[in-house]
Amino acid sequence: MKTLRETVRVGGLAVAGLTLCLSASAQGVLTVTPGPVTATTAGTGAVGYSGDGGAAVSATLASPSAVAYDSSGNLFVADAANHVIREVLASNGKIQTVAGTGVEGYSGDGGAATSAQLDTPTGIAVDTSGNLYIADSHNHRVRLVSGGTITTIAGTGAAGFSGDGAAATSAQLNMPHGVAVDASGNVYIADTNNFRVRKLSSGNITTIAGTGEQNFAGDAGAATAAALDSPVAVAVDGAGNVYVADLHNQRIRAINTSGVISTVVGSGALSFAGGFGGDGSSATAAALSRPSGVSVDAAGNLYIADSNNQRIRAVTAGGIATLAGNGTQGFAGDGGALNAASFDTPVAAVLDANGDVSVADRGNQRLRGIADSTLNFGSALVGVASATETVTLSNTGNAGLTVSSAAITGPFARTSSSTCATGSITLAASASCTLVLTFTPTTTGTVSGALALNGAGAQPQTIALSGNGTQASTTTMVVSSDPAPFVGDAVTLTATVTPKGAGTPTGTVTFYSNGSPLYASQRLANGSASVITSFSTSGTYAIGATYSGDSNYTTSTAATIVQPVGDFSFNIASGGSSTASVVPGNSAVFNFSLLPVGGPLSFPVAFSATGLPKGATATFSPATLTAGSTAQPFTMSIKTPAQSGMLKRYGPMGGGSTLAVAMLLFPFSGKRKRRLRPLLMTSVGLLSLGTMAMMTGCGTSEGFFGQQAQTYNIIVSGTATSLQGTTLVRTTSVTLTVQ
Repeated sequence: MKTLRETVRVGGLAVAGLTLCLSASAQGVLTVTPGPVTATTAGTGAVGYSGDGGAAVSATLASPSAVAYDSSGNLFVADAANHVIREVLASNGKIQTVAGTGVEGYSGDGGAATSAQLDTPTGIAVDTSGNLYIADSHNHRVRLVSGGTITTIAGTGAAGFSGDGAAATSAQLNMPHGVAVDASGNVYIADTNNFRVRKLSSGNITTIAGTGEQNFAGDAGAATAAALDSPVAVAVDGAGNVYVADLHNQRIRAINTSGVISTVVGSGALSFAGGFGGDGSSATAAALSRPSGVSVDAAGNLYIADSNNQRIRAVTAGGIATLAGNGTQGFAGDGGALNAASFDTPVAAVLDANGDVSVADRGNQRLRGIADSTLNFGSALVGVASATETVTLSNTGNAGLTVSSAAITGPFARTSSSTCATGSITLAASASCTLVLTFTPTTTGTVSGALALNGAGAQPQTIALSGNGTQASTTTMVVSSDPAPFVGDAVTLTATVTPKGAGTPTGTVTFYSNGSPLYASQRLANGSASVITSFSTSGTYAIGATYSGDSNYTTSTAATIVQPVGDFSFNIASGGSSTASVVPGNSAVFNFSLLPVGGPLSFPVAFSATGLPKGATATFSPATLTAGSTAQPFTMSIKTPAQSGMLKRYGPMGGGSTLAVAMLLFPFSGKRKRRLRPLLMTSVGLLSLGTMAMMTGCGTSEGFFGQQAQTYNIIVSGTATSLQGTTLVRTTSVTLTVQ
């Protein structure tokens, strides 16, 4: 519930979000749709005393005559005809009695307030410490409830006037109807039938306004020399100015800190009935009818229970407007616009520190509240914009107006469809604009905010905003840092969780390999989580991830990705041979097949060979090969050198045969010569045959021109390097015989 928090300064006048009757002076009038509404906060409309401990709206009251808030927002009501003070708790809306037994009388001072008797309490006030002051009207006293104990602080109980300048407990009062307290603890009393306002300070009492004469006189002079007629309510602002509801003079009068009195609301010839007029103009030119209550907020705005006009009226910066009420006596309009509400003799209207207003609607046996209008956006997914709601600002006056700002709090925002200007909003007479709002929750549950329309020098007009956030869906995607690692390579797996709308999910992600969890769950950071792993064997792995969800976002599971882990091998091609024989100077060719293992091989394999014959070379075709997904052929050709050295060293006449011939030619003599000749001849023959055999290459144990055949075990290697620098080497062997 708010009041001139429902007010915008327009053309020199701050008025509520209502259509007002204007005087001849030009004024802009801001009408906001939806605008503030009325609501019953306590009472059923039936006269009675019931309901303590339950909801205040289900309780019965009897002639509620005053209301007051404490600093916590708890609401106190002077339930006059029930002779009690009751409290509506801000925390739960339940009602309880805090002073009085419900039996008319006087008793209980020094004891529990709930055991004391009161007689028609008509005024209450609460100080900053939570102490409660009661105008115990028919007991002609002012009483104090502090810490649950009640005492009399002013009045002897005998109706009369006496005691100024002395202890207030020895003074006489006469039907005190209203009471107020300032920040220093000074108490102000509307001493109604003494036609005075009196002040209680440090235990002593004095008169600060009124001579005791029932009349109207004294404006612009000393308040103690002025005449009042049945002052029934008092209020004091933060500066110490005192405001008086001068009932039968149809005015609100003010006593400044210098003690000078003036009329601040109301005018015209005195009459018992008073009148109605002046909305949209100066408050001093307005007409009131039996103003029974007055209060003042922290900004100095006045709120008047204009009882016989069945209205609550507000004064801001010297201008007056009807805040609530259509002027018809009755009960109607709860939940509707303020200017459609009907009251029955409202006698008090007060605000709490938050701008909440409560009205003592005495004839309706209710407390009525003036509440902000509320735009409810319903439910929306966290991070996803809701459907829009529209606020219309209209100038229903006859002059231009300016709203200095339209501030939005909470997860609510204006959209580009709005026609009101950003920043300051200026509206000519009869012009209007719209604010189109949307709700994007950032958390689940009920969320609230406000649209505050601010005008220079006035309280803001506020529209409450509400909505409900619900869990948003998510999608999870997992990726690998390496599309084709080798066995043993480190691989970083990353899962990213994306909500349907804005926002960042929290919680954990569990990674899976072939359906089995990889390590412990990993906590999300900025919407993603990672884990580092490796694979000890080659193959194809199915990698997945599941997001746990949190209070704002639902769980989700990623589609699995295929993670190949590479290796390779190679061997002799089908139908080929791992052995070969070659004559020196010729080439031997071996056919191989390169095979991917565990998945596609996307890295080139380079080939080499060791163990070759001296001087031989190995050539691969191709020199490097990438297998991909299928086996790939390649060849190795070994070129052997020609063996010419033996022909140079060993001819038909060299070596052993030359020696034999030399021996034949060597001259031997005598008998010895005759014995050796047959032997030498045989040797020459044998050597000649050996030489011829060597020249023709015959035999199985000797090679070209008598060389021995050589067999070589050749190691063939394939080498591949991964993106991470891991090197895999795989080998096979072949046999080469050089004849």
